[in-house]
Amino acid sequence: MRIKSWQIGYSSYVRMGDGMLEEKDRRALADIEQQLHATDPGFARRMSAAPCPFPTVSALCVATFLAMPFLGLFLGPRAVLVELDVAATVVMIVLVSRAGAAR
Repeated sequence: MRIKSWQIGYSSYVRMGDGMLEEKDRRALADIEQQLHATDPGFARRMSAAPCPFPTVSALCVATFLAMPFLGLFLGPRAVLVELDVAATVVMIVLVSRAGAAR
């Protein structure tokens, strides 16, 4: 199975030999990455982490937006406000859990 560059980060993709860098440039890039890992390991970990597999927040916002007219029509404006409150709470929970997982 061939791994895509967006799955492992560009620098790892280049080190696999699929990039356009020469050997001296690859070594320089590896040295820069090692220095980055030594000076700021949190940033290096975030940059090398795999992207979120599913855009949870975006999907929740779209679902909320699509449900608003139906809730407003059938249940009234109070139901729309309740839906917005619930959606905002769920978004905050998702963001807090992602921030906690990144630490």
